[in-house]
Amino acid sequence: MSEQNSEYQLNQTDEYVNHLADVQETNPVTASEDIFNDFGVLLLKKGAVINPRVAGHLVQHKLKKELDQSINVANALTLYDVLNQILELVESESEFNLLHQHFDFEVTLRQLFFAKPIPAQVLQRLTVMQQVMPDIYKRSLFGAWMAPLLAKMMGLPHQSYFSAFAAGLSHDIGLLHIPVDAATKQEGLSYSQWRALKSHPIVARIILEGRKVYDDDTLKGVADHQERCDRSGYPSYKPSKEIGWVAPLVAISDQLFDIFYDNSRDSKTILAWNAYLEVNMTTFGVRNVEPLLALLKDPKIIAHVQKELPPVNVNDVAIQNGQVSQLFELVVDLFDIAASHPRSRVARAVSECITQLRWVRDSAGMGSDHLSEWLEWCKKNPNEIDAVELAEISELLSCLRWRFRHLWRVAVEFSWSDKVSDEDKSQVKTIYQKMTPLLPKPGVIDPEAPEPEDQSPAM
Repeated sequence: MSEQNSEYQLNQTDEYVNHLADVQETNPVTASEDIFNDFGVLLLKKGAVINPRVAGHLVQHKLKKELDQSINVANALTLYDVLNQILELVESESEFNLLHQHFDFEVTLRQLFFAKPIPAQVLQRLTVMQQVMPDIYKRSLFGAWMAPLLAKMMGLPHQSYFSAFAAGLSHDIGLLHIPVDAATKQEGLSYSQWRALKSHPIVARIILEGRKVYDDDTLKGVADHQERCDRSGYPSYKPSKEIGWVAPLVAISDQLFDIFYDNSRDSKTILAWNAYLEVNMTTFGVRNVEPLLALLKDPKIIAHVQKELPPVNVNDVAIQNGQVSQLFELVVDLFDIAASHPRSRVARAVSECITQLRWVRDSAGMGSDHLSEWLEWCKKNPNEIDAVELAEISELLSCLRWRFRHLWRVAVEFSWSDKVSDEDKSQVKTIYQKMTPLLPKPGVIDPEAPEPEDQSPAM
């Protein structure tokens, strides 16, 4: 499936059929009418239950009409179910509720649910997602709340909130239509799995577009929710001017959710968002980040946030700063190689990523000799260290290393390009291999995954 032009068709069957079979105990799925393939051959009679055997019979067929229009998912979610689940999520976390109440957002949220109908086919998919991908479903609920809340923080017109809400709720339904190993695997994706994962925003857009109720802002928001303003996103490495206004709000929401619920952290707090937003202002666009960042520093908000960032060891922070410094040194040659391939979209993505990372370094001093000297002073004067400041610097360095991880992924894709000479590919590979031990956790993709014969990523 091309990143530029998805070949997905609404009447094809795919992994979603297997998910329908997976929920037969909680939400049995039956055919609401006879189901035919595109040649008119009867595949399933009205009233038949979609179980694993039936799913195996249906999968990979092209149908006369879209499958979701010919099935009924029992106990499907209603508008009220989704609304109540969002409110329960917000109320379960005191700091979410703090933001909710600060903007008097409940009335707005309730209005959004009934501004336009949410199609039954979308509610059916969300019902299935709740069962087979509960974490992704929970993140979608968060996005349906946070994306329009961000729009309100930014002072956007009230009529625009629905686009952010609808995209936040539905942007990941495309994950139901790709292989499970690609949709849910956290790291080490093979080449083919990564290609499949990259298609999910476009698949989601096609599904929503087929409902005929969503405006272009919503559809662009869904299609572009993995794109980034520094061109480090996917599937198309779009520059900021080509990304719709909704997409960054959905993207920010996804990242804030992941940070808040990161199990590696000692406690859940919105204070952990600060460093990420500061390091990623140009990733999502300054105008999209500044209002929330200002709010998180507002004394009226801080006064009600009881949690603090955990204390850190100055030696560990010094190691982080050294790693960031080494990363900046490594990407000098990578930038030059990318600059020699101006016609390649992924090469331009590499160049833009590095440019924006250098902006962060120059503006915040991360990885600098000055910070290194200050950390050495802290080691010699432990009783004079400002623990809060040190913890904040540690968070900034950690977030910057994660941003380098995105550059690493784009560099791997650059090395796969058929527009790059073997010599340059070898140099790029050497660079990202040297970057690997300096970065947090393994990458999403496996750089050693073989490239299929006669096929290379679209640029």
